[in-house]
Formats: sequence, structure tokens, C-alpha cells
Amino acid sequence: MKNPDIVPDKITNPVNPLIIIGILGIGVIFFIALNMVPEEDAGTIALIGSVSFVSGVAILSFIVAKQNEIGILAKAYFALGLGFLSYVVGEILYYSIEDLFGLEAYPSIADVFFFATYPLFLIHLILNIKYFGSSYTKLQKLWIPSIPIFALIVYVILSIEVPDAELNFDFYYGLIFVAASSTTLSFSILGALTFRQGALGVVWLLLVIGLIINAAGDVWYYHLEIFGQYYDAHPLTSAWFVANLFIIYALYKHLKII
Repeated sequence: MKNPDIVPDKITNPVNPLIIIGILGIGVIFFIALNMVPEEDAGTIALIGSVSFVSGVAILSFIVAKQNEIGILAKAYFALGLGFLSYVVGEILYYSIEDLFGLEAYPSIADVFFFATYPLFLIHLILNIKYFGSSYTKLQKLWIPSIPIFALIVYVILSIEVPDAELNFDFYYGLIFVAASSTTLSFSILGALTFRQGALGVVWLLLVIGLIINAAGDVWYYHLEIFGQYYDAHPLTSAWFVANLFIIYALYKHLKII
């Protein structure tokens, strides 16, 4: 049995371009489907798609944790699985509050579970980086916080450029989530740089792509919510699906390596 904590020296598990095309195609199909059905049906499709893909990420994360058996990697992927499990709970609550009870789903108790994903993701990332990497360089200490700062600046600009924009509760509430998601993005990129020379490099590349889409989507989502412009058939919904599929592919490739 191979030691799961050893990173091979060369990438032996390259990305299959057909799978990437398939992931993007699934996103397009969902976008078309969401816009061809009535609004109430779009909500059902969005819920089913989101719960299915996010649950897939959670299950694969727990499997990777089990395959690593003990040690830092097991803890790291268990935390990742818990993060996506928390996201599943948040999604179910979000749509239940909105569709079953007819109440405003944003903000709501669902946000507690959505926000819980970020510290769990960070635990996963930091444990991996700490185990496989080294101490942070001066340059890394500069650009790691620069990404959240840039994301927050973009969020503020997008929010105030709208005529008659008001910096209300939704604006400041969204700041918290944008800061958390972009911080996760910073450490994801650091992880990709840490593993770029090994077999896990391709895994982290796919993972970073998924997290980039998620982070950009979160900035976009909280901007939309300020003005009540988000709806289930919005392109953002399909973008989140694509992000989850990239992460599923990353975890699948991780299982092929260990």
C-alpha cells in the first residue's frame, strides 16, 4: 500500500480536456433549462442541481479522507467534507424558507451554514499547505491579503456605481461573506503554487478553478442581493454548478493518485 502522504515528483494524472468540455457543457445545459421553465420550476431544478453537486463534493471529500486513513490529509479532507455538508444544509434551508414558507431567504438562518463553509475550507487548505509547504515568503505575505482586499474593492465599486445606491444592511452583510470567500481563494492559490511541481499540482489547479468561480460568484451574488436582482435562472446559478463540478473532478483525480 502506498503512503498517502508522499507526493510523487511528476504529474502522472493529466487533465482530460473532454471532461472539462463536458463540465462547461453541463453548465450551459442547466442555464438553458432554468430559463425555459416557469420560475417556480426553476427553483426546484436549481435546488436539485445544487444539492446533488455539492453532496457529490462532500461525499468524495470524506472518501479521500478515509483513503488517507490518518494524519493531516485525513483531517484536511474531513474538514473539506464538513464544509460542503454545511453548504448542503444551507441550500436546503434557503430554498425551504423561500419556497415552502414564503419568507425572505436572505438573510436567514441558512447563512449560518453557508458561512461555516469558509472556516472549514480554510482548515483544509492551511493543513495541506502546512504539511507539504514551507514557511511563507515575504512576497506571499504581501499577495495573500491583497486578493481579499482587491475582492472587497471590486464589491464596493460594483455596489456604489449603481445610481441611487445605498450602503444599507445588505451591503455590509455581504462584505463579511466576500471577505471570507476571497480569503479562501488566496490560500487556494497558495496551495496550487505549493504543489505545482508534483502530482497534486493538477488536483490543486482544478480545485483553484472551482474556488475562483465560487469566489467571483459570491462577490457577484452579494452585489445582486443588495438590489434584489438575483433569481434562480440567473447565470450565476449555473456558474456555481460548474465550480462544484471542477472540484468534484479535482477530488476524483486525487483518489487516482493516492
